Amino acid sequence: MLLLDAAFRFSGITILLLVAAIVLRDARHLLQGRLAGAMCICLSGMLLNTMPGWYGAPFAVVAIAWIIHIPNIILLWLFALSLFQDDFEMRRIHWAALVATTIFVLCIQSSIYWNIQPLTYASIAANRILGFSVLAHLFWTAWSGRKDDLIEARRRTRLWFILGLGATAFIIMAGEALHYGLTFDNDDPTWFTTARSIIAFPMIIIGALWFLKLLPETLLFERTAAQPVAQAKVDPKDQATHARLVAAMEADKLYREHGLGIGELAAKLGVPEHQLRALINKGLGYRNFAAFLNQYRLAEAKTALADPEQARTPILTIAMDVGYASLATFNRAFKTEEGTTPSQFRSEALAEAAQS
Repeated sequence: MLLLDAAFRFSGITILLLVAAIVLRDARHLLQGRLAGAMCICLSGMLLNTMPGWYGAPFAVVAIAWIIHIPNIILLWLFALSLFQDDFEMRRIHWAALVATTIFVLCIQSSIYWNIQPLTYASIAANRILGFSVLAHLFWTAWSGRKDDLIEARRRTRLWFILGLGATAFIIMAGEALHYGLTFDNDDPTWFTTARSIIAFPMIIIGALWFLKLLPETLLFERTAAQPVAQAKVDPKDQATHARLVAAMEADKLYREHGLGIGELAAKLGVPEHQLRALINKGLGYRNFAAFLNQYRLAEAKTALADPEQARTPILTIAMDVGYASLATFNRAFKTEEGTTPSQFRSEALAEAAQS
């Protein structure tokens, strides 16, 4: 058992630290790269922290590993979001999750030391709930965005991320929760610590092979050229499809349909879905279908917001009319595009119109 555990555990730690060093060297200019490096370091800390007692690791090593491993599941979640959400940035909720998991883990250790069992149970339960919640959100984000993702490499990655890395984390966490639920013992049995290393090892290898391509642009799923390149250009073979697409958007205003997906749009245009994906991504330069629709929706919304005759029309009505399902979604898309809120944009546009 010792040889088996050592083979998987220390091989995994070595690979994770190697990947972290390479990613931070070559891709630290990307948020995805920084999160990937931090995640690999945290996962290596988790493997060190869960070593069976027979290794007799020095207290300093165990203490440092314990500190490092605390945010591992949150960093996995953040790394996934940075991969699958265009223009992802750290927001308050992400920092709050990092702070919360740190507080829960500190409460667990403090309550065990001071033998305050109610606090131990409550802290462990809260930490488990937080962990399973972010994993559920990870699965939902990876799967729900797959339909409208126009980058084929990222669409494929969503599947193996769910089936591989996410499922591995879920199995490990479920095993830990089940063991604690049955025994109320926060120390994992030796066989489980070894099993954890074995279960995680295949995904460590797969992730290493992916990262060791040494292309930072892998994290963006597109290669970037050293020199400026020309804007996306429609292939002559797709000109007819492009014409139908433009007519559907500008004349028929199909973008106003709530919940319009690329599959439904392809059916309305009478073209294969993969052909339409390639046209919008490679021909028009959009990374996801929502960004393509936003081009038309926001253009019409800005016209309506700046129109003095519609000054009394509620912003929610305008948002719904151009195709948004909720005001929150509209406000977020508008601020991302314009750098201001719809109400501020309207006030400035109407004031300018009045002066004219």
